[in-house]
Amino acid sequence: MKVISHKIESYIVQIYASDLKGRQTRWGDKIIHIYSGGKEVAQAVFAIEGSKIPEPYSADGKIFYFAPSSQFESVLSLLRSADPVYIAWAPIHDPKEPNDGDAYFFTDHVLKDK
Repeated sequence: MKVISHKIESYIVQIYASDLKGRQTRWGDKIIHIYSGGKEVAQAVFAIEGSKIPEPYSADGKIFYFAPSSQFESVLSLLRSADPVYIAWAPIHDPKEPNDGDAYFFTDHVLKDK
């Protein structure tokens, strides 16, 4: 299986208010929707402190990256300051977990002589 990566062309940030009276329990309160080639290719979901964070996965060509809320500012800073930025899915062969893999962000900086 090969690594899937997408150059991030645009993104939308959603930050949810606390919903203490609602019936739905929300474990992720910050989501970054990531777009490439005119379509959503990934979501980065950041868990409320103390929540159990799901494993990352890829389904139907979309990457789902999950992390603690403490990483939100770092990811947002990377998206704002580096160019280009990519998101990737690297499958891991594990007979016990058939859809196992890692989701991550990376840059492709080339240093230029001044």
